[in-house]
Amino acid sequence: MPDASKYNMAYRPTSFWTARSEGGGERGPVRRRAVFDLGREFLPDKAPSEVDIALLSLESVTGDVIAVTARRRGSRIVYRIEDEYETHFHFKPKTSTRPLSMGELVALLDGATGHLAGATGLTSAYRNYNATWTNPERLVDFVIVTSVFYPELQAYYAEEARRWLVEARGKCFAH
Repeated sequence: MPDASKYNMAYRPTSFWTARSEGGGERGPVRRRAVFDLGREFLPDKAPSEVDIALLSLESVTGDVIAVTARRRGSRIVYRIEDEYETHFHFKPKTSTRPLSMGELVALLDGATGHLAGATGLTSAYRNYNATWTNPERLVDFVIVTSVFYPELQAYYAEEARRWLVEARGKCFAH
């Protein structure tokens, strides 16, 4: 787990539906690995007021993408995690009255289940799954997390990946 004191975990976007110039959901995130964003076209269609608040791009053969979305429903914001395989993800919270703080979004991502035969979390779980047949060094950038709403999210999960590698190397030497 990254050193949370290095990040503003209390940061909360004002809205997910702000104007483009204010960092709203009308533009896509800056990606380090745009070629592996191919899976995005296979995600389910969004409702009119639904926006991607975070994207997880996997360096898989098919360029899988997992989206965390938000949409308005009355005075509440409803969240969804979706991929192109119609996976039924389980996570909390399902709704809120205001945008999630970065800490709340991290907890949502790290606590998600319903994928990879009972795994928990959407980042290290995919690295752990693939580490059974490939060198852990190759998996540090296997999952890239981006968001136009949470400026520190990508750095937070890049640090998580580096810490995962240290732990994975330790497990390799322990056997």
